[in-house]
Amino acid sequence: MRKSLLCLSAVIVSASLFAGCSSAPKGNGAGASAAPGATAASAKAPAKDVKLTFSIWGNDMHKKMYEGLIEKYRKTHPNVSVEIMTIPGTDYQQKLSVMMASRTAPDVIWLMERAIPQFMNAGQLEDISSIKSDSAYKADDLIPSTLELVSQGEKLYGIPFSTPPNMIYYNKKLFQEKGLKTPGELYKEGNWTYDEMTKAATAIAQPDKGIYGVNLIRPGGWNPSWTESLQTLVWAYGADFFSKDGKSFTLNTKQGEQALQTFSDAMFKSKIHPKPGDQTTFESGKIAMQQELFSYMGKAKAVKDFEWDIAPMPKGPGGQGTTLGYAAYFVTKGNPNVEEAKEFVKFLSNPENMTVTSQYFVPSRKSVLGSEDFLKQGPSPESVKIAVLDQMAQARVRQGYPNFQKIDEKMRLNFDTIYTQSAPIPDILKRMEQDVTPVLGK
Repeated sequence: MRKSLLCLSAVIVSASLFAGCSSAPKGNGAGASAAPGATAASAKAPAKDVKLTFSIWGNDMHKKMYEGLIEKYRKTHPNVSVEIMTIPGTDYQQKLSVMMASRTAPDVIWLMERAIPQFMNAGQLEDISSIKSDSAYKADDLIPSTLELVSQGEKLYGIPFSTPPNMIYYNKKLFQEKGLKTPGELYKEGNWTYDEMTKAATAIAQPDKGIYGVNLIRPGGWNPSWTESLQTLVWAYGADFFSKDGKSFTLNTKQGEQALQTFSDAMFKSKIHPKPGDQTTFESGKIAMQQELFSYMGKAKAVKDFEWDIAPMPKGPGGQGTTLGYAAYFVTKGNPNVEEAKEFVKFLSNPENMTVTSQYFVPSRKSVLGSEDFLKQGPSPESVKIAVLDQMAQARVRQGYPNFQKIDEKMRLNFDTIYTQSAPIPDILKRMEQDVTPVLGK
């Protein structure tokens, strides 16, 4: 995928969820009597009323955007209503698993990359390949490499709508007050590294006043921070959590130790990073640099008290470790409204509506990703090009695991010992390897 995205990025820059099922049949499906004088051929029963449920983990702004799209959808599909179900991201995969088993799953769902293998391997997702046969849908506009995670052979099970690289949002005011070069300026000079990030964060941080130089934990929270927030740091130090086949624990190395020690020191030694439980947000103006995704842009745009910008993630001793986030639309298998659910997914991911969702999500359509409208979504076209488009060529998609919940439980228990400073990093890594290895590849 990385190679495909590299090719695509060059082109763009140069061109400017036991098979689970839904809870119960929805709608009555009753027809209507023919009008007086109408022939059997001319009488047409109205389409049955259908109620779809659509699950997301997004914030209120994302929900509001989808409500607008649903209102638009009902103009051409008046018999179809759609209820948005918002589930916290930290509970999303586990809750969806329970709903699949109890046959109460939503009709249309979001899934992130780490969860896709679980539900695809369990046969809980519907084949939606037929979507591609509609010429107006322009399936060839979808970036081929973004379809790899949602395909098995010739079958297509999902449509990616968000493929963002992690990036840094930075408070320009805090940098200016200290007379420091910004992450954007350092990047242009070729000097944007974790060492430079630490230097700037140290100069800015005033922990006694609740001001921090950097926060690598995305606002979604500390759980599970190891996938959402620390993968980029680990990669940048030349390490990884697991082997490519997902069967071996590989973090217990010198490079892995350095990555976790850097993280621990930032919290407890230099105190440039918030500690677990600290609720300080970037919007408060007290975080100089915040790791986040493009989807955070809406919240950032609401900031009026200071000027901010975006920059790529810094390089580490192991090179560029930027992760590529991933989220896609899926239809749950066996629900009574499969065809209507497919139509809704097709609607959400067509060129026009992916342009709408691109205000928060990095699109998987070439035409939208390379458009002026997308470049204008950020603080400046240049910043979006540098922090998003250029980085897609170097970013890597985080691993997915069929048994992620078991792995996550073991990993989180061990990361807790870092947060409580219960043991030195080398000892934590040894215990982590002992605890996680038995559940890998299951």
